[in-house]
Amino acid sequence: MKILVLSDTHSYLDNARNVLKRIGDKMDMVFHLGDHDADALELQKEFPKLPFHYVKGNNDYLIDTPSKKMVRAGGKNLLLTHGHKQRVHWNPDTISYWAAEQGADVVLFGHTHMPVWDDSWHVALFNPGSISLPRGGGLPTFGILTIENGRVEGAIMEYWNAEHFKRIN
Repeated sequence: MKILVLSDTHSYLDNARNVLKRIGDKMDMVFHLGDHDADALELQKEFPKLPFHYVKGNNDYLIDTPSKKMVRAGGKNLLLTHGHKQRVHWNPDTISYWAAEQGADVVLFGHTHMPVWDDSWHVALFNPGSISLPRGGGLPTFGILTIENGRVEGAIMEYWNAEHFKRIN
């Protein structure tokens, strides 16, 4: 199973659209981790064959969008959140313990605009960074979560242009 993971699009959807056009047919579903939840709805309309799961971020105001969502996929519990309520800027312990208490195998979050894949915590941590507004001087990034034979792997992908993506972890 392959899951495209996006976060922090902030209404700049060109890069996300390019990724979906290029590799969307190879994905089983798409996660959008907030900022902006309305972007997830727009992309879902444009790519109706793909199941979308999304949560709201600190800059989102759609009433029906949850702030967290547990998705069961490939035999794993995947907990989606934006991360601002778990203070992801300060310490990964908070979100890791929070996700473990809820029975998650992986917690997926955004908010920092900085990519992370770390499976050494109580729960694997996966932040795809921002496909639209990266921080830290790097290129835009997105994630691909692969679940095979009970094993979970997070790939951080650098977005160079519509034709070129590069794995960086």
